[in-house]
Amino acid sequence: MSKKSFLMTIMGTFICAFAFNIFLSPYNIIPGGVSGLAIVFKKLFNFNESLSIAVLSGGLLVICLLLLGKKEVFKALFGSIFFSIFAYLSSEILLYVDFSIDSRLLATVVGGVFYGFGIGLVFKEGYTTGGGDILAKILNKYFHLNMGIGVFVIDFTIAILGSFIFDFETLIYSIVNIYIYSVVIDKVMLGISGNKSFYIITSNPKEISNYIINELHHGVTSLKAVGAYSKDDKYVLFAVIPTRDYYKLKDGLEKYDKEAFFFVSNSYEVEGGK
Repeated sequence: MSKKSFLMTIMGTFICAFAFNIFLSPYNIIPGGVSGLAIVFKKLFNFNESLSIAVLSGGLLVICLLLLGKKEVFKALFGSIFFSIFAYLSSEILLYVDFSIDSRLLATVVGGVFYGFGIGLVFKEGYTTGGGDILAKILNKYFHLNMGIGVFVIDFTIAILGSFIFDFETLIYSIVNIYIYSVVIDKVMLGISGNKSFYIITSNPKEISNYIINELHHGVTSLKAVGAYSKDDKYVLFAVIPTRDYYKLKDGLEKYDKEAFFFVSNSYEVEGGK
């Protein structure tokens, strides 16, 4: 682990622990994973949350070693340890500093942003905070369940469990929180997309290509293709353009080929070319 990765892991887990103790736990918002279970166990058995996080994380690391191997344990080890430590150290911060928020919804949103930002920093360095990620990897390995779906299923299941312990309103806030921090994680890892990739299937490649090159001043690549159903000759145009020109290109397609088929995706990194 490089110094940068080490520092980012420390920073990310601290932000997660801070968000958990300030915005999530006091309002009984269930974020999924060991954090969500810790909140449930506190309500059911009056267990100390930071201790529950440490014990659950340790148990999952053992399971990870047995079922996934040393490599996966290494990826989760530091995040699990630091998160458990910071969850304990920041558990009584509200006794000394007033971070209280009157609105549970606002706590859900702010907590989701901070929690997702912290996890995103850890993920970006190639490590995890353990917990639900370990269970998701086990489901992926042994049941071939997609990682993203696995994490969602685990978090959603824990949120539903929380709704039985607390109330239905808790489930709604918890789902909103899970969605927010999932989006923030993606944004931290990938950045905010400043470009769009256009894939255009058209019978009029010349006019559209000229429009992209001469009017929008961007490059375009043309590929010959044949429609599998119609057997007609087609062209596939590929262009990456700034988001600000998105509607300009759509207007050009409407002008030069109303029958063109196209789809658009986000481009997070663009290098090379002219």
